[in-house]
Amino acid sequence: MADVVVIGAGLAGLSCAAELSERGARVFLAAKGMATTHWTHGGLDVAAPPGARTSRDGARVLSRIDGHPYALLDDALVPAIGGHLARLERAGLAFSGSLDAPLVPIPTAIGALRPAAILPDAQASALEAWNGDGLLLVGYRRYRDVWASYSARNLARADWPGGPRRIQAVEIDLPGADELNNLNARTLGLLFDRPAWRQRALRSVADAVPPGAWRIGLPATLGVADHAAALEDARRVLGRQVFEIPSLPPSVPGMRLYEALRSTILGAGGRMQVGFEVVRVDVEGRRIAAIHTGAATRTLRLAADEFVLATGGIGGEGIRAEPDGTLVERVFGLHVEAPSRETWFSDDPLVGHPIEAVGLRTDAELRPLTAGGEPAFDNLRAIGSALAGMHYLAERCGDGVALASAHRAAGALATGRLAA
Repeated sequence: MADVVVIGAGLAGLSCAAELSERGARVFLAAKGMATTHWTHGGLDVAAPPGARTSRDGARVLSRIDGHPYALLDDALVPAIGGHLARLERAGLAFSGSLDAPLVPIPTAIGALRPAAILPDAQASALEAWNGDGLLLVGYRRYRDVWASYSARNLARADWPGGPRRIQAVEIDLPGADELNNLNARTLGLLFDRPAWRQRALRSVADAVPPGAWRIGLPATLGVADHAAALEDARRVLGRQVFEIPSLPPSVPGMRLYEALRSTILGAGGRMQVGFEVVRVDVEGRRIAAIHTGAATRTLRLAADEFVLATGGIGGEGIRAEPDGTLVERVFGLHVEAPSRETWFSDDPLVGHPIEAVGLRTDAELRPLTAGGEPAFDNLRAIGSALAGMHYLAERCGDGVALASAHRAAGALATGRLAA
């Protein structure tokens, strides 16, 4: 028997479980698999709608949109971000930036620019003013998830006010890379965990750096378990500002974030099971009594006083589309707020698509509502990208909504009332 069962291991679920565990609750987190942490950049997208100068400004703009999650969570954002960054620092994963730091363009692995203000320390040099520095992008031969020359060409053509004085790319041979059949980000991250190997790899990078004032962009593979030492070695050996640039999944910065939150949950007495779906739900009137998940030999029954749904939206398969176009919340069969099917065929299939805003509508305590506007269950709360009303790609607000809703739910459940 747990106090709270959290369903989902994305940023929202992990953060909620971590805070509840820290507050002394008996928490069990169950998830069908790894979530968005393992394929996103590892920074925090709080709010960056067009025209916003800071994340706080962006969140304020979004909070004025009727039906947007920030309209409900605006007061939870500041303590949520502060608590999250402090939690990660205690776990050994420091971040730079703040809600009031300017949103600045930083380079991506394909040579595009994206706005950012809060990043892991390993990426934070990209936030600083360039002041005449050049940008040197480093690629590794046989590592096909980073194309340094392609990225440099695209960035050189980009509209980048105040950007680097010049942009150049180099490719190097990593020690023993020819012997590896699968050279992905995780493989490289584990290699950089080895002190002797990374010294040789970093010296190869240093030998390829041309004369001049350069800031060096490295693939985001500087260690998984020994990241702090790998980053320190990179700065020392290269003798310049360095920053990681995340590329294709699996995301090593995301793995570090996941592990920091996982270690916090387990260290505070929480429990986790990842790898099995919810297969049945026990309901007693307007309350959920338990969920059943798959397990190695039989289903596992998880009973609790309270439940938190953090399975995500369309992207995380928390909400699925049936062949007839009906959208279904997959665990509890909750009502999904969605635009009419005629609007699904948008001009832009990625940014601002109407289907992006589908999700669960909740009351002030984050309890999902029925089609009639009543709480579906008295002891269920929904958080993260399961919530309706946001365009997280265009607004870049997904991480902020995840953290603010997780903090609101954790505070409410820990105190028995809605936390301010």
